[in-house]
Amino acid sequence: MKYNKDKINIFKLVVFLFIISAISIFHGNNVEAAETTTKRFNGQNRYETAAKVCEEGWSEESDWAIVVNGDNFVDALSVAPLAKKQNAPILLTNSKVLNVYTSMQLNRLKVKNVYVIGGKGVISQNVEDGIKAKGIKVTRLGGKDRYDTALQIAKKLGRPKQIAVINSTSFYDGVSIAPIAALKEMAIIPVGKNDMPNSIEKFLRSNRRAEQIYVIGGQDQISNKVFNKIPNAIRVGSGDVYKRNIDIINAFQNELDFGNVYVASSRDFADALSASALACKSASPIVLAGSNLSNTTKNFMRSKIINNVSILGGNASVSYNTEQILKYLPLKVADTENIRKEIWQNESFTPPPTIVVTASNGNMEEVSVTWNLIKVDTTKPGIYSFTGKIDGYNRNVDLVLVVKPLPDKIEDINEETNVNERFELPETVTAKMSDGSTSRLPVIWDYGTKQSNKSGVYVFYGTVEKYDKKVKLTLTVTEHNTTP
Repeated sequence: MKYNKDKINIFKLVVFLFIISAISIFHGNNVEAAETTTKRFNGQNRYETAAKVCEEGWSEESDWAIVVNGDNFVDALSVAPLAKKQNAPILLTNSKVLNVYTSMQLNRLKVKNVYVIGGKGVISQNVEDGIKAKGIKVTRLGGKDRYDTALQIAKKLGRPKQIAVINSTSFYDGVSIAPIAALKEMAIIPVGKNDMPNSIEKFLRSNRRAEQIYVIGGQDQISNKVFNKIPNAIRVGSGDVYKRNIDIINAFQNELDFGNVYVASSRDFADALSASALACKSASPIVLAGSNLSNTTKNFMRSKIINNVSILGGNASVSYNTEQILKYLPLKVADTENIRKEIWQNESFTPPPTIVVTASNGNMEEVSVTWNLIKVDTTKPGIYSFTGKIDGYNRNVDLVLVVKPLPDKIEDINEETNVNERFELPETVTAKMSDGSTSRLPVIWDYGTKQSNKSGVYVFYGTVEKYDKKVKLTLTVTEHNTTP
């Protein structure tokens, strides 16, 4: 009997899900997490997909929008940091006519200003006029070539603290770094594999004091000939498209939030580019997927606690089979502990945005948490309770905050001892607290010496945390009172 390819794929998927389910059953009862959820931004084409991404990130009015050519990435790869600066969505258009989905978004958002990216050969005057007809001010950022356009975009960002240098002839590394560059307010600068225009070299040299210049990709993307001309440069990423994609994400993982991960097709740039402006809002990475997930991508997804996967495009972009597999690859939250914090009265307190949990593989991982309260009045001592929710975890996390009263008054201390007897300064003192209670508080005594073999009166001063006066201890040393 002969099975067609679709039936075989479905059979493989059923077997895969059965194995995963069996593993979950026998792993133990500590894991209470639900499967990773997915959300798909799926339009009839890339233009509607970009519009749906826009609706997700910009539900109300927006002063700014950025419009790029939906079929030509060469001028568009540098725009994500500008989108972040202006809190603007990235929308796509045809070169000759303003796309209807983009037009609708400009109307919905009541946009006042639009950056059109590229020269008139990339986005025509007709498109620009169509935007202006809506009463929108248009600023065109388009040079004689992709390099000049990138420099015009970079100038709008001001002097960057960091720069990402990408290959100008392929989009893979550009869309991988885009949300990260936007998050970190980097400029994205293109170069050729074996050559660099004088204008680009001049720009990089003028920014040689930048904190860091990241050269994205290995020697197959940007040769050492070009790399060696770039000041203060380090390479990020090597290998094939998918390994470079994950290398880039891992290089900045401490600044990313993996609660939500975007997945886009590696076969085209448009979905990933339009999503880069949204992904940076939540510090989320964009993962590239081909017709099948690479082993590098699978291993990455298995190493993170990911609550939601946002898929960009329809089945032709990221297949539904891939979507189902993505639900079961990430780690889950297996266990977490409640939290206790102590602060002094009048100290400000905000619950931590992340906590450390035990993942289903036994490792400790950091995850985001949403609290029922974000502020508390700490002007009054007491005990306050917060309840936190971790996405994808079925139990709440409790945080107990103890607001300690301040020391209000500490009486002077008088002690007596005899000559040659050892006297230990007390480690704690009794304080009357701001809530009327009394407590024993630690004290640190100032450096001082006394001649214990001589009688006399000795004074010591100490410091108690949060007490604005010195603690005074008077020690009277007397001769032994001997009876004849």
